[in-house]
Amino acid sequence: MSSRRRANKKFWNKVFRLFLLYLVLVPLLFLLLDRSTVYQEVREDSLVFILKIAGIALGIALIISFWSNRDPELRKY
Repeated sequence: MSSRRRANKKFWNKVFRLFLLYLVLVPLLFLLLDRSTVYQEVREDSLVFILKIAGIALGIALIISFWSNRDPELRKY
């Protein structure tokens, strides 16, 4: 396996782990901050709510991964 493929695999593994972490944290934080809106969103259209939360989690995971991949100071973490 080449070094480039290994780096790509490591990057996407990091994105996946962060995505799973934020997939749990974002709804919990949203629930703690605004419980009534969460209940209303889930009752009205739960699929759209799940897609919104997943999109937010994926966006955060990608941004943090790209940022930490480009910054040499953050690369060691």
